[in-house]
Amino acid sequence: MKRDLLFIGHRGTRIDYDENTLKSFEAAIKSGAQYIEFDVRRLKDGNLLVFHDAFIDKTLIGSVYLKDLTYAELKNYKTKIRAAEIPLLTEVLDKLAKRTKFIIELKEEEIKNDVINMVIKKVLLKDCVIGGRNYELLRIIKKEFPKCQVCYNITKGKGLDLKEFIELGNQKNLHFIPDMISLKSNLIKANFIDICHENGIKALAWDFIKYANSVKIIKDLIKLQIDGILFDDHKNIKIIKQWLKRT
Repeated sequence: MKRDLLFIGHRGTRIDYDENTLKSFEAAIKSGAQYIEFDVRRLKDGNLLVFHDAFIDKTLIGSVYLKDLTYAELKNYKTKIRAAEIPLLTEVLDKLAKRTKFIIELKEEEIKNDVINMVIKKVLLKDCVIGGRNYELLRIIKKEFPKCQVCYNITKGKGLDLKEFIELGNQKNLHFIPDMISLKSNLIKANFIDICHENGIKALAWDFIKYANSVKIIKDLIKLQIDGILFDDHKNIKIIKQWLKRT
């Protein structure tokens, strides 16, 4: 049974709070998350914002492309559940440093240097993992910043798909070995986890929000030796921790 499981708050939490907000991050941390995972995009004025989608209407009350807004303009829009504001990357790092670690998903490839340089400036490199869906971009990041951990989101990844990973990883012939690979939960089988481990990669699972039996699915993945879970519901973190203590 996996005893050193990574408990990760997916966008903080996606239940009870608006995702990618400080309140969602606080809820995940208080529930026992060791990492919070979130997404970063650039605003019109150059600010780096913690936000998942290119269009704001999923999270915020309004209808506009995020890239067309400055941070001052964005403050006129509130989130749908808690009427909260969306934080800047610098705000999240400053407020939550030393309380949790971070998995920062790059939603735009050209922001990589600005994001990493900010992390370095704040002396948080050892507490951050840079994630993305471009396999080659992550290889470049690792080459330019050797101490930076990277996580490849292979589900819709560019440069290495799941089938190629299974084939090349089984032969230990991967072009580049990221520190972590995340995969959508319904695609995960035992061979994916085994090949990750054979190549020194931590296997992470995400997307549990639509399941009625998400706790059971998480438990089954843990039995397969998954290394980390991105929890959509912060309440499930405590449930799984208590279950692990009993097993």
